[in-house]
Amino acid sequence: MGLGDAWTSTTAGSVTKLNTSTIIWGSGEYLQTLDKTKHKVVVCTETSSGLTIDHVYLADSLGETWIDLSTVAAHTHSSGTDGGDLTTVFIANPKFFDLSLTKSSDLITSGTTWLKTLVSTGTITDDTDGTSGERSIKLLTGATSGGAATISYPHLQLDFSKRSIFQFKVRLSATTALAYHAGVGADNVTSADSNTIKYNAEVCTVTNTNWFLRSADGAANSTSDSGTAFDTNRVGIRIEHYPDLGTPRADMYIGAGTVFQKTSNIPTTGATSDANLVKHSLKNSAAADKNAFVYGTRLRYTISDEWA
Repeated sequence: MGLGDAWTSTTAGSVTKLNTSTIIWGSGEYLQTLDKTKHKVVVCTETSSGLTIDHVYLADSLGETWIDLSTVAAHTHSSGTDGGDLTTVFIANPKFFDLSLTKSSDLITSGTTWLKTLVSTGTITDDTDGTSGERSIKLLTGATSGGAATISYPHLQLDFSKRSIFQFKVRLSATTALAYHAGVGADNVTSADSNTIKYNAEVCTVTNTNWFLRSADGAANSTSDSGTAFDTNRVGIRIEHYPDLGTPRADMYIGAGTVFQKTSNIPTTGATSDANLVKHSLKNSAAADKNAFVYGTRLRYTISDEWA
């Protein structure tokens, strides 16, 4: 019988048939060492060597390359045979929400949209970049050590059992004597790190000048060093939350850098409080004014309340 044929009760086992008819799995680095003429389908468990975690790959008929089966062919969602009608997709996901705080009106704090907390000499102003005209919310600590400014956006609660994506763009004015938090359910930077369910990016120059990823699952919290230094340039950061994986994790992308993955204390249940959906919080640790320019915030998530 052929190597690709189905097993029968009398089929003799062999290394060759087992390799071609069973699912091999491992890191991208390991999978790239396999002879593709002797394997058919493999699963990647760790992103490396050009292969991506949780993607399924098929060896081509010539045994020369891996074909990514996890990549869906382009489609327009214009009909039931083209990925499903777009309206039907929305109907099937009534609790999915895209909170995009990027418009000019979203970057004004003079009203009541954003909740504001000030400590000591901290202030908050609306800012327009003199070079590009780009709008931002400017957090200022003032020149007293311990000065702080925090903004948070109250909105429909986030369901931590579902996947979500948090994005923001920020510019910090210095790389010394400051601390900054930005994320979902994050603590004020003036407060002790709590176990309240959350995930957020942060920097603290008392530790070093790198971006960190913090998460808490309700029982404990932890922070992990991304190894990527922050500077005083604009940077876009994206955090992807995967609570439903066998090993729940959060991935953080910093600018055009590679992904940083965290698997400790990832929240998998519960919801945010209405008043603390997303937050940006800045403080200083020396008698000098430090600033954070928040250019925009976006959160795509599944809500957790009585919406049908």
